Amino acid sequence: MIVEEKEIGPDQYSGPSEFVHLHLHTLASTLDGVPSAEQYADACLKAGFPAMAATEHGHMASFPDIYFAFKKRKLKGVAGAEIYYNDYEPLRKKAEEKGIKRDSLPDKLKQRIMRNRHLTVLAKNSIGVSNLIKLTTLAWEHSYIGKPRIWFDRLCEFKEGLIVLSGCINGPISYELRLDIDSKNDTGRSYSRSKADKTALTYLKEFKDAFGEDFFIEVQMPCLPELHDTELFRTLIEYADAYSVKPVLSNDVHYLTKDDAYIQRVMMAVDQKTNVNDKNMFTSQSDEQYFKSRAQLWATFKNHGYAEGVSDAKFEEICDNTLLIADRCEVLSPDMSPKIPDWSAVEKGVNANARLREIVYEQLKLRGWDKDTKKWPCDGRMVTYAEQAEIELERFIDKGFSSYFLITRDWIQWGREKGWPFGPRGCTIPNSLILVGPGVQKKIEDLTIGDEIIDGFSNKQTIENKFIYDISEELYVFELDDGEITVTADHKFYVIRDGVVVLLPASEIKSTDEFIGNLQD
Repeated sequence: MIVEEKEIGPDQYSGPSEFVHLHLHTLASTLDGVPSAEQYADACLKAGFPAMAATEHGHMASFPDIYFAFKKRKLKGVAGAEIYYNDYEPLRKKAEEKGIKRDSLPDKLKQRIMRNRHLTVLAKNSIGVSNLIKLTTLAWEHSYIGKPRIWFDRLCEFKEGLIVLSGCINGPISYELRLDIDSKNDTGRSYSRSKADKTALTYLKEFKDAFGEDFFIEVQMPCLPELHDTELFRTLIEYADAYSVKPVLSNDVHYLTKDDAYIQRVMMAVDQKTNVNDKNMFTSQSDEQYFKSRAQLWATFKNHGYAEGVSDAKFEEICDNTLLIADRCEVLSPDMSPKIPDWSAVEKGVNANARLREIVYEQLKLRGWDKDTKKWPCDGRMVTYAEQAEIELERFIDKGFSSYFLITRDWIQWGREKGWPFGPRGCTIPNSLILVGPGVQKKIEDLTIGDEIIDGFSNKQTIENKFIYDISEELYVFELDDGEITVTADHKFYVIRDGVVVLLPASEIKSTDEFIGNLQD
């Protein structure tokens, strides 16, 4: 009689519940990660996890969202990134500079240059955040075949404040070990210190020497027997013990529940411009990369061969090391205020406010408006062009925007020199007026292809295309003495109501109100 062995369920686990996911992708890992920062933060709160790290592919775009979502729930959000790692990048650049074609390289070298390995890198303090931002930025400057890349020397250059995990099954150490394991399984020979094995040890020793206690061997349980992942799991733990490097468990999380694996598959199909039934589509081939509890991780450990040769005590250790790493990471309090570069620092000795005023008055003189006595309504009074310019300048200067406008102006001028098109922008709803000649305006809906408009630099621009989009917002139409205007509900006007001047959005204006003018604040 054959008795089927039942799977061990998470409910049979009697150990501690705390755990920290240190390798995880949000929707900022475009068309790969499924949940938002808020959803992960709620999942941590529900599971009783004290912290979590977001490690997007090659960037840190989710860090602000993680920071705010976890701060709101009094949890710790750890900044991180899964970086693409390739020690052959300096050699590739050198070959490129010498005009050596990739196809002329030996096949093994070509493969090494082409393929990126993965490292999980976490920031344990504000210095680490700054250095990881530098690394991910520099990695994109050295992108190859659409992937950013970092190599060992560059990583060490900005290592302060960083914790490095050896990465997933495609990490530099795991990949070399898999080459050796594949060779053993394919040929039937006994395990030996092959070239691949020696290369893995070289990586391990290099990272340990460079990062010391801040380097960890990352182990995962993706349930991919075709990649010999259970043997890799055991081998990594053996190496960690043999060379006194702490092992740590991660689950390379991409979605919240097992059922969500299909959503990720759909996203990956979209990314690869194919469909979910395409046999050639690249996927992880696993539905285990979800936000597991410690009990669920234990059930995976017991049911899928990972426990063979690995004790329960070791499982608890690799889970506890996630808490150790989280404790090592500080609660970050970054300065999230807007950062406007100081133009004065670029043009040394020149005050940004004074320079902005100088440019504005140069343009007024160029148009002859500096001495124009005709008056227009502005802020409840009648003013000349020069007086209105001063009012607007004071607004910009009071808000600290002078450097912003000067830098933006430099960008636009630089782009124009390269032939890039620039034109009017803003709230171009029906009835918006566009300058088509000195003193001549057209409603935007009346413009046609071939019309010439006057841009912000008083240059003529020819309309080459016209696109019309439906506006979902409710529009408000006001008939005034000098014409009709159409605006969105939040557009504000100064009006006189019951003898008092008030600033109101269009949605709150009554027919009995008296307009002072089209004066959006």
